[in-house]
Amino acid sequence: MKGTGTLLLALFLGVCFASHCEATVYYSDGTAASVQSMHNNQAQNGDTITLPAGTFTWSTGVNLSKAITLQGAGVGVTIVKDGVQSGQLIAWSLAAGLPSRLTGIEFQDGGRSVTADAPGGILHVNGSNTDGSSFRWDHCKWSDMNGYTVFDTVIGVIDHNTFTKSNKHLTTYIYGSRWNNASGNWGDGSWVAPTNFGSSEFLFYEDNTFTSSDPVYIEFGTDALAGARFVVRHNTITNCLIGDHGTESGGRIRGSRAMEVYNNTYIGTNIANFVGGSRSSRVLFHDNNISGYWNNPIFTLGNWRNFYPFQPWGGADGTNAWDVNEPNPFFTGTAASNSSGTSVTVSGVNWATNQWAGYTIRRTSNLCGLNTITFAWIQSSTSNTISYTYNGGYPTPSLAFCAGDTLEIRKVDHALDQPGRGGGSLITGDPPVRPFGWNDQVTEPCYAWNNGQARFSAGPGVRANVHFFDNTPMPGYTPYVYPHPLVSGGGPSPTPTPTATATITPTATPAPTPTMTPTASPTATPRATPTPKPRATPTPTATPLPTATATPTPTPTLTPKATPTLTPKATPTPWPRPR
Repeated sequence: MKGTGTLLLALFLGVCFASHCEATVYYSDGTAASVQSMHNNQAQNGDTITLPAGTFTWSTGVNLSKAITLQGAGVGVTIVKDGVQSGQLIAWSLAAGLPSRLTGIEFQDGGRSVTADAPGGILHVNGSNTDGSSFRWDHCKWSDMNGYTVFDTVIGVIDHNTFTKSNKHLTTYIYGSRWNNASGNWGDGSWVAPTNFGSSEFLFYEDNTFTSSDPVYIEFGTDALAGARFVVRHNTITNCLIGDHGTESGGRIRGSRAMEVYNNTYIGTNIANFVGGSRSSRVLFHDNNISGYWNNPIFTLGNWRNFYPFQPWGGADGTNAWDVNEPNPFFTGTAASNSSGTSVTVSGVNWATNQWAGYTIRRTSNLCGLNTITFAWIQSSTSNTISYTYNGGYPTPSLAFCAGDTLEIRKVDHALDQPGRGGGSLITGDPPVRPFGWNDQVTEPCYAWNNGQARFSAGPGVRANVHFFDNTPMPGYTPYVYPHPLVSGGGPSPTPTPTATATITPTATPAPTPTMTPTASPTATPRATPTPKPRATPTPTATPLPTATATPTPTPTLTPKATPTLTPKATPTPWPRPR
């Protein structure tokens, strides 16, 4: 017994010394220099650095690597303005095995001249799903910032925040680039791992408000890439949608892996019908209350490689070894005349209407030396004409034919990382190397239920009752405990007067600008430039293109809106097409 007691005492003391048992509150003067100095020279894991009431313009950012709480006196009381011209306002690398927290601060634009795009962003947090680190961001306001928030492989919760946009940016970006410590920072580790819906292995957005007051354009509340896993629940979402990117326009980087979207209140002002869209994730979309969007709101599912040959993966043209394809063509023939727009007439055929909708057409000759894409996804067909997708606004022109060009019709059963597919062997290398026995991904359907009139909408490569099920709860699924444990056990929300006892109290009057340069650069691994997001205009001006299973109702065209790097492309299709 004596030996056991001695061992327990030693363990206790060891834990105390390692984790700084007596947590301390340090009062900064509100400047970036003061916060950085306290972090570097005084604060230990478990401590708190506070910002007082006041408005502070930071022209240099802070770099944090300890498990601290950075706490303001509350929204509207402590205001930090982003005047940084290069790099992050806050770059945070989470400490292993410990929680970190950001709370009680209103963030406003302070004159940043160039948009802080992802994957850098204005606020950038790097974490891990394997080292026990966690992050909570709560009771803050993010108001019309000239850039984005970015969370890479972060486990935790973002709760009780307000995100607003009138003429700048609102979107929050999620990455899973280092999931399970896979090499390359491309998200390969996340794609190998099971989704584990209903578990803690996600970044949760709960009890926030996302509000875009742009009178014309719908805004992305989220965007995601590199194996991202996230949950959006119990939020109020006004004129915004929840979306991601796929394994395509980001280059070597894989698409988003999984998302749950449920128990949200969507409020629209009749400018769009999109409430969400996925280009690769397995999606659970359920129990959302949706009003003010166009009739029959949609959550779109589509695979962009079915209509464009993104490198290094190439297009899903029915012959690409990254995909699961039917082995032989279903038809071979000849173009009767030059193609017109995105349709071609075929010689000597008499097909049933829409016989080839959902298949792929390939040009197998090039009599005129056309510099175009060589394939497209078939959207409809008549007795002798095939209508197909255009290039989505990407550089290589849409598929075209000259009279006499040979063609074939093929079928892609499942494309790499498309919505409703996942798993498979670990992909490595850049350019990517196909593992032995590829493609061994499996079908993991998306499910939607209890969303009123809202439904999934099938885009390229996605098939109902195979890749997704509407009005069908996912068998065996139970949502993760709500509220998130970091919320229920995270202590009180910030108040103007900190409750902890401080041991170091700077007395200087808060200065509006800092004088100290951060001591370290952020640890984020550079990734491909993010691609533009869809913007839906309120009046459709083109005939929508049908899907493989049904003729869609008219939906808005996507019109460009000038932003530094997120310039949407016009498209008449019923699924959003951000780059």
